[in-house]
Amino acid sequence: MINNITNKLNSLDAIINSSPCISTYRSKKRQILLNIPILKPLLIIILNGHKLVGNKTKYTCNVGEFIFFTNMQSVDMRNIPSNSNYLALLIEFEFSDFYNLPLKTEKIKYEGYTTGSINDSLGKCVLQFIDMIDWAPPEILEGRRIEIIKLLISMGYENLSYLPNHKETTQKVINLFRENNKITTAEICKKVCMSESTLYRKLRSEGENILKIKEKILMGKAIHLLQTTNLSIERVSEQVGYASSLRFSQRFKLYFGLTPRDLKNTK
Repeated sequence: MINNITNKLNSLDAIINSSPCISTYRSKKRQILLNIPILKPLLIIILNGHKLVGNKTKYTCNVGEFIFFTNMQSVDMRNIPSNSNYLALLIEFEFSDFYNLPLKTEKIKYEGYTTGSINDSLGKCVLQFIDMIDWAPPEILEGRRIEIIKLLISMGYENLSYLPNHKETTQKVINLFRENNKITTAEICKKVCMSESTLYRKLRSEGENILKIKEKILMGKAIHLLQTTNLSIERVSEQVGYASSLRFSQRFKLYFGLTPRDLKNTK
């Protein structure tokens, strides 16, 4: 099943990485990445090599296994190739994908991510999702994402039955910045129907602020472009709003622990 998914991705690589909710990450050398922002629920399936997740306590995700982040804001990762090749499939979910799931009555301890193995049923469900990525409208893709979640729950991953403890105001601001990274605070307040003081207070209660959220989005977009495209560093810096590629590279290293050039050299 892993080979089937890999072959399908290889045949659709250009289409996959232009999709808003699915992508592939590849590398030929080890990648050590700090503070990776996870702004929405994210399913990662390892197709070659393995991934180390975490700082003090590390979890290893091997070929044929998945890790599903549904309640984390950032995490350290290492992508480690096997035979000079690391390949992972990433599927980004919406928090709304979890809204209408049947809730469990008893509480289940939840660590922020779910891990497991890809069986035939899950593999087929993922393949069907990949097959429709270039033609299906958003509402059909949403239905397929929900099917993946429901299948995982039926496989015993019952913690996914709970609505992730996401930050409601933060998510609203994230969505607005993703639509327009030049949006002003006044425009955000108007969109979310809050005064500036109320917006700041709610974000502060969620451990966030406007500048922190904006940087997460811009740095997240930057590392995604570097992982999935062959764009130059200068072009990536322009796309995330930096006039100076040198300033962008400095900020990128402070955030992730390596420069954009270092990351490009792993591919």
